[in-house]
Amino acid sequence: MAKKPPKAMTSDFKIQGPENGEIRLLGTLTAKINPGIWDFLPKISQGQTVNFNIEGLTGLDLNGASQLFWAIEAAKTKGAKVTWTQCPQELNPIWQLAQETLSRPLTSVKKSTPNLIEETGLVMNFLYHDFTAIFIFLGELITFGASLLRRPWTGRWGLILKITETAVVNSMPVTCLVAFLVGLILAFQSAMFMRMFGVEIFVADLVGIAMIRELGTLMTAIVLTGRTGSAFSAELGAMKTNQEIDAFLTMGLNPVRDLALPRTVAMTLATPLLTIIANLAGLIGGNLVMISLGFPVRVFWDELGQHINFSDIATGLFKAFVFGFTVAAIGCQRGLAAGSGPEAVGESTTRGVVTNIITIAFLDSLFAVLFYVLQW
Repeated sequence: MAKKPPKAMTSDFKIQGPENGEIRLLGTLTAKINPGIWDFLPKISQGQTVNFNIEGLTGLDLNGASQLFWAIEAAKTKGAKVTWTQCPQELNPIWQLAQETLSRPLTSVKKSTPNLIEETGLVMNFLYHDFTAIFIFLGELITFGASLLRRPWTGRWGLILKITETAVVNSMPVTCLVAFLVGLILAFQSAMFMRMFGVEIFVADLVGIAMIRELGTLMTAIVLTGRTGSAFSAELGAMKTNQEIDAFLTMGLNPVRDLALPRTVAMTLATPLLTIIANLAGLIGGNLVMISLGFPVRVFWDELGQHINFSDIATGLFKAFVFGFTVAAIGCQRGLAAGSGPEAVGESTTRGVVTNIITIAFLDSLFAVLFYVLQW
């Protein structure tokens, strides 16, 4: 017969036996029990019959139940025939929970690689929810914008002017530089072919129409996307991550009305003006090329006056108006939709820039077809 195990080191729990193959557990078995009380388990021999009598337990927690389950498994490992009595009714739920949890085999979850159809479905589902969120945001923004038109005195015009100065006016140097270089390059490239036919004078018409109708507006929108639209996404994304947007909602404020609308109004009103300045910078670049070809300054501008009409100017300004609204709206939407975590701000900024560039390219191609059909 094996020697008796040591008594428990606590006053409210003890182990009696094994006597005639029975081990009696008495008292409260909790995490406070010294694990050394189970030192008798290695002395159990193979083929020995061991019965754990747990009817005398008066208290049990998950840690104690885990110890008991471990003791039973250790006895089984020694080759003993192990049984145990019914747990007291009030302690049975904890004992059953420990059995179900610890006896469950650990299986590794093998991640299945989705096939092409599953990947397509996941992408389509993501795009559907993404477009839905954008359209819902645009609906709210347009609703608040219409309310501002009906009651303009309720607008935050001080904030709008501040955003116009910091976000748009500060973009003027880089926008003018890009437009100037585009006009310069366009004039040089076209002059190479115009000289073959002796019609270098038409370089002025090509640069003027391309800049005013298309490139000036497009370059302005792209620069504002990278500089201002991304700033809106990062700023609002940081506010969302720092739970400042939740504070707005708690105070009864609407982030779309109080944060997104002023930025959108500022961009929408200032982008056409910035486009006009960019057009002038591009035309100056083309004029320098014409001067290098031997044409006086006045010839360049006279040629533009003969072939540039109001529809060309109106087309460029209309697209600038739409692009300004698009850049600000999408930038703000991506910022307000940012998730949590340190990478959320960068992710929302990247998504805002990419979405804006794709949207601007799509709208520009749509306008090109529409104006061609309307012969405008």
